[in-house]
Amino acid sequence: MRSQSERSGGRKVKLGLIQVDAQYGPEVTVESCLEELLELAERCLRDGADLVFMPETYQYKNVRHIPRRELVARYSEVYKQRCAELARKYAAYVVPWDNEVDEAGNLYNTSYILDRSGQEIGRYRKVHLTRREKEKLTAGTDFPVFDLDFGRVGIMICFDNYYAETARILALRGAELILYPLFGDTLNPGWEIKTRARALDNSVYVAPCCLHSPVHGDYFVYTGLIAPDGEVLCKVEEYGTHRVVEVDLDRPVLTNIRAVKGGCEMIKPYLLKTRNTRAYGPLLEPVAERDWDEIEWTEEAKNDGAAAKPS
Repeated sequence: MRSQSERSGGRKVKLGLIQVDAQYGPEVTVESCLEELLELAERCLRDGADLVFMPETYQYKNVRHIPRRELVARYSEVYKQRCAELARKYAAYVVPWDNEVDEAGNLYNTSYILDRSGQEIGRYRKVHLTRREKEKLTAGTDFPVFDLDFGRVGIMICFDNYYAETARILALRGAELILYPLFGDTLNPGWEIKTRARALDNSVYVAPCCLHSPVHGDYFVYTGLIAPDGEVLCKVEEYGTHRVVEVDLDRPVLTNIRAVKGGCEMIKPYLLKTRNTRAYGPLLEPVAERDWDEIEWTEEAKNDGAAAKPS
């Protein structure tokens, strides 16, 4: 039987999507990037967005020689306060990205959730770090799901999406919408395949927000929204633009596993009801790990025979 919310048209929320200008040059500063993020976010909020979120590491993209901890000390608190002001002004959720230094001095890759009154109600620390990130950052250890007034929201950041467990845990904890801030990706066409699969496998909305746009150069990642059935609902591709999209959180994904004429099932609760978790033990078992010099290699090294392609 369909729920009352489904029969009455569903719970709908307006999501703000921003596509930043991923150009580089001496004129690109942390200050200019922060102003752009705030301006694009406010455009979404003026257009009625209930929630707007920012991509990973954009404000620091052009900084090479200043330690990240110093950047955090210089910019993070003021930026967060300005985001809180936007949240209060428009009575909307704002989800900025920034690095974070905790009381013990650990540095994290973090997205914050500010509620409609500008108060922080939670944060997500990136769990899966690349080798380079591990040299400076501390990994998060949890996948929280946040209860907002329109529904349940989770966050995964960039490299998190390479692990199917990320979206699955968020979905098992009740996430209906997964915000996906990222810098970019080099897996083509794999990035879109796996991102749409995260939505389809878990019957959740996935909203990527990235730096680079496919209409500029050879980039193929995009800012947009993917539906629970894997359909790409929208892409925001032009630099310096925004879009507000309506998300129906009660949009069901239907199938007909019984192959009964005129029959259907809601696939998400069907799959949750039929999962056989007794067979999932190997997910937590350790696996043999290769040395980094076996994993990382170049075409030149491969051609010279100096490194072998991993089997």
